[in-house]
Amino acid sequence: MRGKFITLEGGDGVGKSTQASLLEQRLRDLGEKIYLTREPGGNELCEQIRDLLKIFRKMDRICSLLLLFAARREHFIQTISPLLERGYFVICDRFYDSSLVYQGVLEGIPIESILKLKRLTLEDFEPDLTLVLDVKAESSAYRLKSRHLIQDEYDAMDIEKHDRIREGFRKIAETFSFRATLIDAEGTQEAVHSRILAVVEKKFAHLDLKCKGIQFKA
Repeated sequence: MRGKFITLEGGDGVGKSTQASLLEQRLRDLGEKIYLTREPGGNELCEQIRDLLKIFRKMDRICSLLLLFAARREHFIQTISPLLERGYFVICDRFYDSSLVYQGVLEGIPIESILKLKRLTLEDFEPDLTLVLDVKAESSAYRLKSRHLIQDEYDAMDIEKHDRIREGFRKIAETFSFRATLIDAEGTQEAVHSRILAVVEKKFAHLDLKCKGIQFKA
């Protein structure tokens, strides 16, 4: 049986990495084959491209976008697709939706141009499920500062830009409702984790989570 591809999306500070790890562990506890990855990154070459993007922060926005999609195609061909063929659940912290928001909504690159790159590099491939974590702009900014996570210009953005990013991801959830679900990411990690598990259970009924003794909170 082909595996499933789950992506977590949202602005910086919404808790994607934490929730991706929690979901990985819960599915692993159920005996599923799991692989947790991230973008940009996911294998040696893609991690090197990630490093380049961080080192050359003043890179032209089109060059940056092209590098992101080069890494994304390499990630898809070498890592994601082979694992799906082997029946893995692949959980990815960010995917092409992030380019639509950060390079499209925030940096002003036409959305259709980004979608053309998506079709060129990924063809018709889409995640089976996208979890869009949503918090108020003030909450994400506060989390970044309180956890000392400010590392680059995206992390140091003002509230107006955080809000634009939030609205961009909310639009993703609306536009791609066939695969994307908006998750209220306010509150404790445990509460958000429970909301995510409820969505995953509904989407992938074959997991039969409750029969394995897993209880979900409302």
